[in-house]
Amino acid sequence: MNEKTNASEQTAAPAAEPENIMQHIQDMIGDLLQNAVGKLHKTDTHEQIGGAHPQDEKGIEQPAQMNLTEIKTFIDVMQKFIDNVSVMVLQLETGSTEHGSADDKFIDGYMATADNILEMAAFSMKDALTGLSNRYGFDNRLILEWNRATRDKNALSLVIFCVDGFEGIGKSEQEDMLKAVSSKLEDTIKRTTDFIARWSDEEFAVLLPITEEVGASIVAERIRVEIGNMDISGIAKKNGKLPISIGIYAHTPEPTEKPAEFINNAYKALKKAKETEGDAIVFA
Repeated sequence: MNEKTNASEQTAAPAAEPENIMQHIQDMIGDLLQNAVGKLHKTDTHEQIGGAHPQDEKGIEQPAQMNLTEIKTFIDVMQKFIDNVSVMVLQLETGSTEHGSADDKFIDGYMATADNILEMAAFSMKDALTGLSNRYGFDNRLILEWNRATRDKNALSLVIFCVDGFEGIGKSEQEDMLKAVSSKLEDTIKRTTDFIARWSDEEFAVLLPITEEVGASIVAERIRVEIGNMDISGIAKKNGKLPISIGIYAHTPEPTEKPAEFINNAYKALKKAKETEGDAIVFA
């Protein structure tokens, strides 16, 4: 009899201690808040990129800010998270769960909070209008690819572009254009290792790992052809094509460097493309 009891005890899942459960809750709250602060202030990536600021003297424009839809989504996710954690804490306080090990409702609540974390993480990296990565997501990916390129001594290229004449059309037409261009851009960029983002209000960025200047120019030309064939309400074509300005910079990073100058060089090339009456590809 005792042997059976002992065997049963050995196969039973150990009950989680209340302290451990509360630690998990605290960890999830910490992760959520850290993610939220990163989204709202972007200070974590600025430091790793090299102090680059969207309004610094080197000419980087302010990236797209959280719009009303994003703010509402952010608040909704936060509220769900708070509601789920409140239920879990109440269950622990009232003793309505056996430390969370056998109570299905408690486990459901615990899993829901984990889902909230994943939802917030995905939200923080995505542009609400286009569905592409936003500037915050781009900065995080850039740090990853920059470190990899530095380690492997590979070239990294950045293509930044915009459709000329964007500011001359209405807000509704602008939003339609951004969504259409985003969709076409996703179809145009073929390699799964390449990374697409909405860079600012009207600009897009394509990060190309293990790519020299020649490869980047091929991608840029493909963008100009594919997106140039689109019809955008309110924007006149130039020589039968939608006018597009593109800046390109390719570089093999050194261990002592940070990505700030890499970003600035690509953006300066874009500015030169815009200044030369637009519809141009400029290399930094």
